[in-house]
Amino acid sequence: MDAGEAEALYCLMHGVWEAMENRDLFAVDDLDADWVRQRLTENGGFGIEARTPEGGLAGMLLVCRYGCDGENLGHDLGEPSEALPAICNFECAAVLPAHRGHGLERRMFAFAEECLRGTEIRTMAMTVSPDNPASLRSAEKAGFRIVMTKEKYGGLMRHVLVKELAGAKE
Repeated sequence: MDAGEAEALYCLMHGVWEAMENRDLFAVDDLDADWVRQRLTENGGFGIEARTPEGGLAGMLLVCRYGCDGENLGHDLGEPSEALPAICNFECAAVLPAHRGHGLERRMFAFAEECLRGTEIRTMAMTVSPDNPASLRSAEKAGFRIVMTKEKYGGLMRHVLVKELAGAKE
């Protein structure tokens, strides 16, 4: 991923955040394009872009593979260190307001899952604000389930959701 692509994803993500009435629903205020680029270039992380028919960005999802890094949601789940490399985070999902209500977020989740099939990843994990019913509905429709609710990201309450990935490498 080049600097321009990371910048475009960051701009979409930050634009969604800026347009929100309750910005605590989407914890991105202290992130920048370098944060996005780092997640996309380290440990096999990748981004998914949802495009409009005209080719513009409508949504994005960052899939991060942290290994044993402290950002791996497996730590929150109490997983032993040897299990952490088999867990990936769906780190950041955003859809522009004009493109909501068409299942883009759920389709990006499904595409990411398909990309991970056949890898060593066994568990996909993500966080969602309890006050964000649309994103929670998308995650649950994609097969994620809430396993706990806890403070994250500087004191914000978040559901931690997981989905086991069928077809992982042994």
